Amino acid sequence: MNSNPVKPSRGRPKTLDRDHVLDIAMDSYWKEDISSLSINEICRRSGISKPSLYREFSNEDGLMKAVLIKYQEQILSPVQQMLNSDSPFREALDNLVSFATSANCHHESPMGCLFIKMRESRMHLGEATLAQVDFLEEQGLSTFKEWVKRSKDKGEFSADMSPEFAAIYIDAQLINASTLLAHGEDPQTVKKILFVAFSMLG
Repeated sequence: MNSNPVKPSRGRPKTLDRDHVLDIAMDSYWKEDISSLSINEICRRSGISKPSLYREFSNEDGLMKAVLIKYQEQILSPVQQMLNSDSPFREALDNLVSFATSANCHHESPMGCLFIKMRESRMHLGEATLAQVDFLEEQGLSTFKEWVKRSKDKGEFSADMSPEFAAIYIDAQLINASTLLAHGEDPQTVKKILFVAFSMLG
């Protein structure tokens, strides 16, 4: 006879598919108005209960932060890796424009950048999500700045501006492009706008 029987675990078994919930939430936040999208609607679309979601993510703020982290891993990291490579400046810039004007990742229809959308929706974000937005914003500006520095050293960046200002300028153009796309502007038109805005860089 077994003297150490396995004790049944307390509470309900964990059946929530975290990746599925994050995919649904990411798609929803990306396509719709973040301020009017309720946690109840996310639960309904994911086919889970609110208590289940809260057990996994603590609250809506925790869910949004987890969505942003997944977005960073899937969407932003490959761009950062590309800018950190030894690719010629013009080649990397063309790739950045193509990325910024495409329907990213495996999603069917979202246009623009979810990260930029969250940056523009700060008043509707919780403390944890805001902190993640600020972290990614600083990381992005730093990536642009170091990219410009390396390109200057190689003589590929000819504009008369500091790496710090160039980073802010590039970031501003990407924000504008994302906003235009989110408002339904034709991607080819937005691509032309970016090429004109970036033509002065090198």
